[in-house]
Order: sequence, then C-alpha cells, then structure tokens
Amino acid sequence: MSMSDSDSSSQIGDHKYFRQITRDRLLHEMLGSTKKGDSRSTWKVLIMDRFTVKIMSCACKMADITEAGVSLVEDIYKRKTIVTHNGCYIFYPAI
Repeated sequence: MSMSDSDSSSQIGDHKYFRQITRDRLLHEMLGSTKKGDSRSTWKVLIMDRFTVKIMSCACKMADITEAGVSLVEDIYKRKTIVTHNGCYIFYPAI
C-alpha cells in the first residue's frame, strides 16, 4: 500500500506541530513554572532520567533550555551534589 504525496506531507506537518507542542509544554509549563516564587537564584539545574533526556533532546535545543533559565543538565543516575542552584526534576513515570 502506497501513500500519496499529500498524505506524507500531512504527516510531516503534524510531526512538526507535535514537536512544537511538546517543546512549548516542556519549556513554558514545566521549566517556566519554576521561575515563580522566591528563589535563591534565577538559574536552575535540570535533572532527568535517560528516557526524559531523549524526549527533551528531540523537542528542544540546548539554547532553548538555557533561555528557560537552566544552567546545567544532569543525569539522575550520576551522583553529584549541587547546593547553590534550585533544581527541576523531570522523570519518566515508572510502575
């Protein structure tokens, strides 16, 4: 079964639209929400698991993440202690 050109271009457009929605939700709803309230610093550390790193890297560029106020991106499985910045944790839900 073959797809017509209009069907394939429609899927490409939907893919970009989905990526944009994902990007906006990650940057504005999740990372942007941490800007509210009293904080010790305007910069924050983003701590993610491996699955969430894949989603974030597909949806956002590092420049976008930096503009959202993230100074450092860390893997949760690497043990480092950071006490000078606020942190934002984003994980894949596990059962």
